[in-house]
Amino acid sequence: MSGFDCEDHYLEHCYLVQVPRTVNGSVMIFEVFGERPPATTAVLEPEVVLRAEIAKSKWDMISDELRTEFNRRLKSERKKAGRWSVGNNGVQRLLGKELLVLAWAVEHPDVTEERVAVAVRNWLGLKPEERWWLYTMTAASTGLAHQVGLGWRDALRSALCFGTNKDAFNLGVVMGRGRLPARKNEGHREKPTSSRARMEFDALRAIGLRSREAFA
Repeated sequence: MSGFDCEDHYLEHCYLVQVPRTVNGSVMIFEVFGERPPATTAVLEPEVVLRAEIAKSKWDMISDELRTEFNRRLKSERKKAGRWSVGNNGVQRLLGKELLVLAWAVEHPDVTEERVAVAVRNWLGLKPEERWWLYTMTAASTGLAHQVGLGWRDALRSALCFGTNKDAFNLGVVMGRGRLPARKNEGHREKPTSSRARMEFDALRAIGLRSREAFA
């Protein structure tokens, strides 16, 4: 079966992307609560939830970027590369959450091809942990397929589709990203010193100032 780091969607908690053969069809994205059953179980029938239904034409705009990003991550973990194909495509649980964040952002019919391109660029600018958090917040209140344009789903569209092809919204700057000063790793055995605490305080303050300047 095609997919990304998912051997059998009946036997693991994952996501299932169903790609239709017809151009005018819809791509359906399910969360599958699969689990390894006892040997005495004769029939497997995992619970599923339909999380999104997106037009095939819209899916074609994001699927290549999703494949490239996921395969880059799988390669770094020395895992087999994946691909999309017609029919069922299993997607590893965390990758599936990230996929849905992008799908939810562009699923609305009002999102144009230009806005899809902006959303992809902004999505790529997020760290995986940030995508997971966005998924968790959205799924908790508006995570079903029919809740298009409501609550957090609408917020995702507004945030990720903000900007232009020439100047996509830099989410990293707004979040005030930066780095703490490097220090020797001694297994956290060393007790903090006043000078080191001051250095870390100054670094965090500088990050906060850059974040506020972005809104000035």
